[in-house]
Amino acid sequence: MLGRLLGSKPISEPVALSKDELFNLCRVERRRHAISIMAEIDNPILMRTLVDEVTAQEFGPNATSNQRTTVYTTFYQQHISVLEEAGVLSAPDGPSKTLYPGENAKPIAEFLSLVDDFST
Repeated sequence: MLGRLLGSKPISEPVALSKDELFNLCRVERRRHAISIMAEIDNPILMRTLVDEVTAQEFGPNATSNQRTTVYTTFYQQHISVLEEAGVLSAPDGPSKTLYPGENAKPIAEFLSLVDDFST
């Protein structure tokens, strides 16, 4: 579907999400950062690596440990389960362990890229 909008084949076939589910997933900047990161990797990563990357994107390279802790806490308590339900990642060992890219990471990142092209 997204590939047709972009004039090419989609990267992969996404698992069906309703429009509301997709918009809810993408409404939070931290989740958008996580989607982009998960779409770029092929191998599993540790949650702390994802948190470090999102923290750097949000607060810059000189982020404080309090900022990192805030990002970690929100991922642990909220975002990992939402991203897992949407198929962006899987966390079979729990939200604080190893994260595996999901089948929807690349298609949803493609959607976000399309939205970025249209926004200012």
